[in-house]
Amino acid sequence: MAGRWILAAGASRGIGLATTRLLLREGWSVVASARNTRAIEEEFPDVGEDRLKIVPLDFAQTGELQDCASKIVDLTGGVSGMFYAAGMQKTMPLTQSKTQLAEEIFRVNTFAAFELIRLFSKKGAYDANGASFVLLSSMAAHEGALGKALYGASKGALEGFIPAAAAELAGRKIRLNALALGVVRTDMSMEFIDKMDEGQRRTLEEGYPLGLGDPDDVALFIVYLLSERARWITGQTFVLDGGHSVRKS
Repeated sequence: MAGRWILAAGASRGIGLATTRLLLREGWSVVASARNTRAIEEEFPDVGEDRLKIVPLDFAQTGELQDCASKIVDLTGGVSGMFYAAGMQKTMPLTQSKTQLAEEIFRVNTFAAFELIRLFSKKGAYDANGASFVLLSSMAAHEGALGKALYGASKGALEGFIPAAAAELAGRKIRLNALALGVVRTDMSMEFIDKMDEGQRRTLEEGYPLGLGDPDDVALFIVYLLSERARWITGQTFVLDGGHSVRKS
């Protein structure tokens, strides 16, 4: 994997940080991008710039993505892949959800991902041997989670994007896949879980036959999809949910 660069979008915590750590351990080079770059610097103090380049970026500012993409291409000569782990989640009744909030959620969860794929699928922006892009969706796009209408809609849009975009990108030797995740113990999800009472938390955990997920569980599959081991896989949304969707009622 030496000399092959992966863009880690949203690398400062949770799944993004775990995947960045695994990529570096397996020999990839990583462009780690996030709003809070200090967290990345503190996590990898001894990794040189030949293996890790850190680029600050607020994914809510979609107008900045083109300049950022150009900078990354200049730094790397083109990426071999990207995973998009940045995300925004608000739990709120539909009757209290305003258009402004919907726009904020879609900018981070959906529009920024679309734009990065568009930019890095241009000639010269990705490796001549092809590339692999991985997006993170959620089971909230598939089930009726109360208060998650806007979040679920933003992730459902990602999944609807995958088949047609993957068919178009295949001619450029670019693979595109997504992961629909159940509840993973990240900072974002734990903010929600910690507000539950004991009964609510027990009900949540009982809905996952294999237990709630950890970031490393997801990182392993992301790295697989980024690698040449998954060279015959594109246009798919894979469910990683600890058995949640097949549990007995």
